[in-house]
Amino acid sequence: MRDLFLHLIILTCSFLLFSGTSFAETDPADHEHGPETIWTCSMHPQIQLPEFGQCPICFMDLIEVKKQSNEKRLSLRQISLDSQAQKLAEIAVQPATRKSTENDSNAKVQIFGRIDYDETRLSTITSWVDGRIDKLFVDYTGATVQRGQAVAAIYSPDLFTAQAELIQATKEYKRTRQSGNELVKTMSRRTLEASREKLRLLGIGKKQLQAMEALQKPTRHITLTAPLAGIVIEKHVNEGMYVKTGNPVYTLADLSKIWVILEVYETDLHAVSMGQQVGFTVEAYPGTNFQGKVAYVDPLVDEKNRTVRVRLHVDNQNGKLKPGMFVRAELILPTTGQVEKPLLIPASAPLLTGKRALVYVQVPKQPGTYIGREVVLGSQRGDFYVVKSGLEEGDLVVVRGNFKIDSAIQLQARPSMMNPSSGTTKQGDNALPELFASRLDLLNQRFVELSREIHKQDAGQYRSALQNFTKALAAITEDTLKEDERLSWQEFAMLLKNDAILLQEAESTKEAQEIYAEFAEHFHQVRERFAIEDIPAAQAASPELQTKVGELLKGYLILQQNLAADNEQVALDSADALAPLTQSLTAALLQTGTEKAGNLAARLKKTVRELTQAQTMADLRTSFSPYSQAVVETVETFGSNDHTSWFVHFCPMAFDNTGASWLAPSEEISNPYFGAMMLRCGEVRKQLTQE
Repeated sequence: MRDLFLHLIILTCSFLLFSGTSFAETDPADHEHGPETIWTCSMHPQIQLPEFGQCPICFMDLIEVKKQSNEKRLSLRQISLDSQAQKLAEIAVQPATRKSTENDSNAKVQIFGRIDYDETRLSTITSWVDGRIDKLFVDYTGATVQRGQAVAAIYSPDLFTAQAELIQATKEYKRTRQSGNELVKTMSRRTLEASREKLRLLGIGKKQLQAMEALQKPTRHITLTAPLAGIVIEKHVNEGMYVKTGNPVYTLADLSKIWVILEVYETDLHAVSMGQQVGFTVEAYPGTNFQGKVAYVDPLVDEKNRTVRVRLHVDNQNGKLKPGMFVRAELILPTTGQVEKPLLIPASAPLLTGKRALVYVQVPKQPGTYIGREVVLGSQRGDFYVVKSGLEEGDLVVVRGNFKIDSAIQLQARPSMMNPSSGTTKQGDNALPELFASRLDLLNQRFVELSREIHKQDAGQYRSALQNFTKALAAITEDTLKEDERLSWQEFAMLLKNDAILLQEAESTKEAQEIYAEFAEHFHQVRERFAIEDIPAAQAASPELQTKVGELLKGYLILQQNLAADNEQVALDSADALAPLTQSLTAALLQTGTEKAGNLAARLKKTVRELTQAQTMADLRTSFSPYSQAVVETVETFGSNDHTSWFVHFCPMAFDNTGASWLAPSEEISNPYFGAMMLRCGEVRKQLTQE
């Protein structure tokens, strides 16, 4: 109550300070106000009227305040003060700096990751001959296999013929050994060795060769054996299937040793060194500490998440650790050596609201202009706070007078510490740029997924969904937005980014639920401000249907790339290859029984027929356009599970400037309608899916 009273006093003083007037001077006869003046209430700053009057809520006399210019605004939380106002407010700034503090010796940082297979202990059992799988001795994934164990029997005509040649060569060699002709002996011996070598190349081992020679009768099957002990993680064939030489039959993983992949923020990378022992825990065994050794540090930084992948090698002889498990590790920050020091700001700079903090920063080269930034703070170290996110080294933060600036911004009905959502409500019904709107829809999908996992109270799952949300948020740019929309999005993006960081660092389910509640409120405001619609039908599509869409997109991409590369014959062949994939997808669409799916199935069937009937590159490009449009609508409606980002590209010059669209897995333009003649002609219209 005392803090609220203090804030009201400062708020009232701010009116006097920044409006250049006093309560006694609010008689309308004393002012000539124009379009740059508004009248507002000291108790309810959301009230803004063009002329003097009384507040409709509390009936206090309104106060005159000059509007801030909207030109060249960098943030909704922006205000400009002249030199006299700065002096009266006693504003002082200091730069955010990196330096050590006396408490650094106890600094620790938590990092997260997952358990993965040791790639050096993966092996694939392949067929050495063409043939038919007659028997699978291991017929399900997850089965344990010992080294040398028989896993499959293959019938092969080539093998049968090679065995017959071996038996004949063996008989001939025995017969000629009694001969006195050395040339005949040598030739028969070489023939026998050649027969043996041929079988060795077909995968027959030494013991199997000896058994074949002893039987004097060719066998109809070759037995595949496991090259090492492990777990079957993928079974590629079923009994009765025909395989070619080199086709995979099983993929095995030895789980006696596993990898732990950690995502370390670049600011904490100095705490990692090769050979370092790192302790970690998993949700499945609370209270149990595991150890791993740092064996690899990725040389590249993920530019979106600003993290570096660090790999631990871990002994797993007891089999407790399973690939896919969520991992929480702890690093002790070093206190010596040439390392990046923490970013610190004076303790008087942030305005604290629970776990959140608001800092005002002076705009570079614009003295007197300040913008507010919500930041994520770390621990307090003496007279300083560590800044985890929201500021850069050298930013001039307001360390005195920040409360007065916040009050003045509140008077402008813009986001402030007391009213963080002011100024972000929807204004008008202006259509958003298509690419921005499509990425907002993807962000909405990611938030719905995150919400589902949060309510399951499964930390491992929600952190994975949170990472997907963060990736979708980082992909959104506001370059094409109008100023009001751009500033609103910057405000929301700042809040959502900080929400994600706080949720990532939550140490308990209760804390995660509390942070998520505010997170959800911020996203609700985003939905209202930008009129985000309900989740599209893609969320209701079956996994089987989305698999069919993904398979079609692989074939579609081959055709699109060959059209862009002017490879006529290969493109014609690629179009033929699309026919069975399209037929499989249309069958799956018809099974849904919806009118939308039925219409799409009919269009796909018609347009793929036109594709396969094309005889020239020109015909192929003409028929590719309606087929692409049908594929775009299918992906937009039902989605895909191929874990690829798909973008809708558009060429306005195609077909005598009528324009045509196509799908691509990146934002780089490769025009299939013009090829090399105008390869980069086009623009990105939408983003339909995200990896």
